[in-house]
Amino acid sequence: MTENNESTNNQRTSKHKFNYVTILKRAFLISILLGLILLMFGTFLFAYYSSNAPTFTDEKLNDPVPSRVFDVNNNFVFEIHQEQPRELIEIESLPDDVKDAVLAVEDNRFYDHGAIDFIRLGASVIRNFQSGFGAEGGSTITQQVVKRVFLTDDKSLERKAQEAYLAYRLEQEYTKDDILEMYLNKIYYSDGIYGIRTASMYYFNKELHELNLAETAYLAGLPQLPNIYNLYIDSESGINRAHTVLYLMNYHGRISDEQYEEALAIDITANLVPRTEEERIDSEPDNPEYAAYIDLIREEIDNSDAFGEMSSGDVLASGVDIYTNMNVDAQLRMYNITNNRQYFSGEKFASDNFDMGAILLDTKTGGVAAVSGGRDYREIVKHNMATYARNVGSTMKPFLSYAPAIEYLQLGTGHLIQDEESYSPVGTDGMIYNYDGQNHGNVTMRTSVLRSFNIPSVKIFEQVVDEVGTEGVMNFASEVGLNYSHIGDGNYEVNFNDVLGGSESRFSPREMAEAYRTFGNNGEYGESHAIRSIVTLDEQSFEFENETHQAMEDYTAYMMTDMMKHTFYSYGTAANAYINGLNLAGKTGTTSYDTAHANELNLPNNSGKDAWIVGYTPEYTMSVWMGFHEDRPDGESSFVGGNEQIMPQWFFRDVMANVSSYNGEDFTMPESVRWQNSEIEVNVE
Repeated sequence: MTENNESTNNQRTSKHKFNYVTILKRAFLISILLGLILLMFGTFLFAYYSSNAPTFTDEKLNDPVPSRVFDVNNNFVFEIHQEQPRELIEIESLPDDVKDAVLAVEDNRFYDHGAIDFIRLGASVIRNFQSGFGAEGGSTITQQVVKRVFLTDDKSLERKAQEAYLAYRLEQEYTKDDILEMYLNKIYYSDGIYGIRTASMYYFNKELHELNLAETAYLAGLPQLPNIYNLYIDSESGINRAHTVLYLMNYHGRISDEQYEEALAIDITANLVPRTEEERIDSEPDNPEYAAYIDLIREEIDNSDAFGEMSSGDVLASGVDIYTNMNVDAQLRMYNITNNRQYFSGEKFASDNFDMGAILLDTKTGGVAAVSGGRDYREIVKHNMATYARNVGSTMKPFLSYAPAIEYLQLGTGHLIQDEESYSPVGTDGMIYNYDGQNHGNVTMRTSVLRSFNIPSVKIFEQVVDEVGTEGVMNFASEVGLNYSHIGDGNYEVNFNDVLGGSESRFSPREMAEAYRTFGNNGEYGESHAIRSIVTLDEQSFEFENETHQAMEDYTAYMMTDMMKHTFYSYGTAANAYINGLNLAGKTGTTSYDTAHANELNLPNNSGKDAWIVGYTPEYTMSVWMGFHEDRPDGESSFVGGNEQIMPQWFFRDVMANVSSYNGEDFTMPESVRWQNSEIEVNVE
């Protein structure tokens, strides 16, 4: 019995071993089969993606391809030539220090690997798993040339396959020295500069062989983030970047410890060519009338994820087609009026001290139809006055006073407020006055908006604060892009001065246009955008879509619009901007000097520092700021009296009258409101 049991157990053990081995063999064969299938599929997919790669041409490798800009109707407008004249370098004359610095920071094994550095790629994959995707790239110099010439910086599998294929093609047809030479002559160095030799002359006025080691390291490290490491923009970031490159040169054995320490002690800015903002562009832009719009295009490309880590300079040098929201007639009219020093009478406004910024948006879409960045605007470096923040004056009242009162308290346009000759706001000992110093008795909210009274607007603000606190008021403003959260430690609370557009109420014409557009768009807010889409040379399309949200109730938007229509009527503050045949709404604003500063400058009592108008129709929204670069005595840099303070209205009227379609469209009254005794109230039924 025992022998039989042992025999049976042996048979079972043998059978189990047989089954185990069989399973292993089958699993091995299946894995091989699956591997072959995956290999075949991968090969097929790679071949398919490669077949759709952009055409490989020598012309593209040699020079940047200009990009084309199209208007809102898809008509070609102009080309962007994305460079200044380049000083080319031949690889034979490249100093060893320059080559060592570039290779140390970009591709240390460049001469040892093929088109793709699989060792570096594997290491970057591991580090990306450890630190998150995108922590480190594994692109070789060859791949970077391919990306800049033929592709976008898209991370898709298709793009990576095409990049690998084109990099292989490039290394088959050109030597390593040829490819490095291409890279050094094509790379972007900020301020419209391409090529390392051009950059050396631009930043240090030296040929490459004249650079010290620290300057060499700086130029080698600049292209990764050129507009951040630019010494003219942020010298600290540029210096830190140079020190990183020096560290890598030492780490890879390309310089000694002694050379490293000596280079760290060098002041990189000592030989930096002094340049003002205007001097940072050494030639007039090809299309000065479009320069401010081009800068909006650059900004949106840099802020978009569509092109990965590519800078706007690289994108614009790759021959893309840019479809914009531009209205060419409006853009040219804005430019011509802005730069016509005789458009406004008087020497004050013909001077270099006077400036202005304006922007025109599509009320429904938020598309930028036109923009004026200021007089003699030059792209890339000068402040764009359309995006530069200034105190906004009474144009802030709707967002901190009247609109929150409708939104939170459901006050009607006929709500009465007791005006006074003077008033001390809650929590202060000071006094505020209306612009005319008068007490107008009981006034409706509509009249207060129409006449831009200060005291009623502050009283309404205080009434809203009693109900929802300053936080509620600030939340309302932030919903339309007017944020105060960046001020101080983030705990700033708006006060009556902010309601009147002083204190911390500093916003740009673009931000104010976006906010007012919300009123004309039934309470829906979205940031403005110049670009609709970009199409690459290989016909890949990137759509630029901005998110929108309902920032306020439709009744708030409509009631504010109806009240602000009256500012364009007789006795309204915007009467000089009235255009027959258009349904206009909006608000004017001026800011003043504090008493001490006004006395210092010997200014008349009725002097204004900034002058504004922001208005809209169902079709377009426009914001205009005018002011001065510096304070000068005796009224040379101020708007003295009412006639000077209405100049933004003339500009507004001229542009809006010529761009509008006059189709009779009016703002749609929602069901959430109703008329009651010639005023509008929230329909609570």
